[in-house]
Amino acid sequence: MNTLTVSAPALMPSARLLRAYWIETRFELVKMLRSAAFTLPFLAIPLAAYLLFGVAIAGEAIVKDPQLADYLFSGFSVLAISGPALFGVGCTLAHERDAGLLQLKRAQPAPAGSWLVAKMAVSVVFGALAYLPILAAGLAVGKLTATPPELAAMSVVLILGVLPFSAVGLLVGTLASGSAAPAWTNLIYLPMLWLSGMFIPLPAFLHGQTIIWPAFHLNQIALAAGGVEKFKFIPPQMAVAVLMGITTVCAAFALWRLRRRG
Repeated sequence: MNTLTVSAPALMPSARLLRAYWIETRFELVKMLRSAAFTLPFLAIPLAAYLLFGVAIAGEAIVKDPQLADYLFSGFSVLAISGPALFGVGCTLAHERDAGLLQLKRAQPAPAGSWLVAKMAVSVVFGALAYLPILAAGLAVGKLTATPPELAAMSVVLILGVLPFSAVGLLVGTLASGSAAPAWTNLIYLPMLWLSGMFIPLPAFLHGQTIIWPAFHLNQIALAAGGVEKFKFIPPQMAVAVLMGITTVCAAFALWRLRRRG
């Protein structure tokens, strides 16, 4: 009797594996860059808001309290990097699920999860693209008091801080339909920005709720990296732990749901 032998699938060579991830990321980036309805608002609106509220309107207050300039710079930077991550990952994933694109990707000879890595990588790229104009404006007219090393540390924190928001967007994209995802994302994004206390002082009865928002924790880490002691409300180590927890829980639940329902 002949014995049927089943051989294990050969592993893809490292060079081909990296090239597959690169191709997927490049196509995702090109797709997002070609979507003017997504690209232009998230690149232009945060800069315009920072120049209006963080520079022009707050000018007199900054003269009285120079560290306020760094505080507003950090807050508007968080605004800039969080939007592309939440909407760019969450809304696009929801539309792709509705269109059945994820099933098509699974049938293709590509590394498992390469499309997910591509979305996360592109969200980091867009976060950096949205942040750099604010950094340039802050250096030019923002009257920042942070030193160059402190600004470099803030920049690293802010760009890496895209990842927790990408994980939240991933969760929204797995739970909501393509038509409902923008609404659900706005229900997270808009309250988070204002209830995190990054732009205006909050009433005393709202201080306790700030800890539920990832934007608050990222802002605290960025302020600590920039040496802005006046506006530090919690230890940066605690903020890092919370963001790591949010990223892990949201990503794990989203991946579990994708495996079950696609």
